[in-house]
Amino acid sequence: MWKRREKTDIEMGKKERKECILRNGGLLLQKRISYFNGKYSNPMRSFSAKELQKATDNYNHGNLIFTCLSRFKWYKGCLEGRVVFVKKYFDHSIATHSRGFLADPEMVTNEMSVAAQVSGHKNSLKLLGCCLETQIPTLVFEFPMNGNLGDQLRSNPTGLSWKSRLKIANEIASVLTYLHTAFPRPIIHRDIYPGNFYLDQDLCAKLSDFTLCMALPEGKTQVQSLRISGTVGYLAPEVLRLCVYSEKSDVFGFGLLLFDLLTGKDYRELVVSKGSMDDLKEDYLMDCIQSYIRNHGINGIVDPTILAEGGGVPHHHQFQAVFRLILKCRRMNAEERPIMLDVAKQLRRIQRGNFISDEAIHNDMFSSYNIGSTRLLCHRKALE
Repeated sequence: MWKRREKTDIEMGKKERKECILRNGGLLLQKRISYFNGKYSNPMRSFSAKELQKATDNYNHGNLIFTCLSRFKWYKGCLEGRVVFVKKYFDHSIATHSRGFLADPEMVTNEMSVAAQVSGHKNSLKLLGCCLETQIPTLVFEFPMNGNLGDQLRSNPTGLSWKSRLKIANEIASVLTYLHTAFPRPIIHRDIYPGNFYLDQDLCAKLSDFTLCMALPEGKTQVQSLRISGTVGYLAPEVLRLCVYSEKSDVFGFGLLLFDLLTGKDYRELVVSKGSMDDLKEDYLMDCIQSYIRNHGINGIVDPTILAEGGGVPHHHQFQAVFRLILKCRRMNAEERPIMLDVAKQLRRIQRGNFISDEAIHNDMFSSYNIGSTRLLCHRKALE
C-alpha cells in the first residue's frame, strides 16, 4: 500500500535535488573511506535525473527487465547511443511492502562504493555511473545481453554447454576471490546465487548486487549481522543459526551455485519440495546426493542437456571432480570449507583435465575433513 503518491524525479525541486546530492554524496564518501581508505581506482560518471528519464523513456514499462520485490527495478536504457542497465530503487520513505525489505540510501551507496571499486575486474558488472539527485541513488551499469545465469539455466539450458558452464564457474570463482582478497579488508558478498550473475554477449559471467556486502573488521574472520540477509536456499547454516557471515558463507553459496550448473536444477526447488527451512539444517542436500549416487552414479544428477553433448570419459571425470568440489564447499562446518582462492585453483585444474576418481568422491561424501580456518597471508594476490 502507498502512503502517498511518489514524486517523480522531475517533480522534485532544485532544493530537494541538492539535498539528495549532499546526503547521498556524504554517505558514498563514508563508504569509500570505510572499505578502501578513501581510494578509488575506477571513476564514476554523474548523470542527472532528466538524463536517466530520457534514457529509459520516462521509465517506460516496455523497458522494464526485472523487478526485485520491494527493493528495485532493472530498466533497459540508451545513453549516448550505448545500451545500459538502469537500476532504480524504491523510495523507502514512501512505499511499504509486506514482503522483503526496502533499500535505503546507505545500502545503495554501499553498492555504489563496492561496485565502482570492483568494476575493474572483468567478471564484475561494470558500474558506469549514478544519479545522486534522487531520494535513493539510481545506478547505471553495462547491459548484459544474455540476462542472468538463473534464467538461462531454467529457460535456455541447451544454450549453456558443459564447456561454457565450467568457464562460468571459473569466472565466478575468480571474481569472488578478488572480492575476498584484493582490498585492505576482505569483502563478503552475502548473496551468492545464480540470479546475481549476469552473462554478456560472450557468456562471460558478471557479478552484481553489492547492496548486502560487508567488510570484515580488522583482524576478524567473521562478522555478526542484526538480521539474516541473502537468498533463501543458498544461506550457510551458521547464517541461519547465528546471523554470522564470513568468507566461508560465500563459499557455501558458491557450492550450491555449482550444484545448479552441474544439475540444471534450482537448489531452492529441492528445499521447497522437501518442506521447510529446517530441512537445510538437517542437511537434506546430502541425503539427496547420497541417494542419487547410490542408485545412478554421477550421471544420475547431471543435467541431461549436457549429458546429451557426449564428451565421453573426459567430461565424466570433470563431472566427478566438480561434484567433489561441491561437497567440500557446502560442508556444514564453516571451518572445513576451503577458501575461495583454493576453490578457484581447483576449478582451473579441472578445466585442464586434472581429474579425481569415483572412489575419492565416495570417500569425500562419507568422511569429514579438517581443513582448518588459517588464512593465507599471500592470498590477496588477484587471480590472473
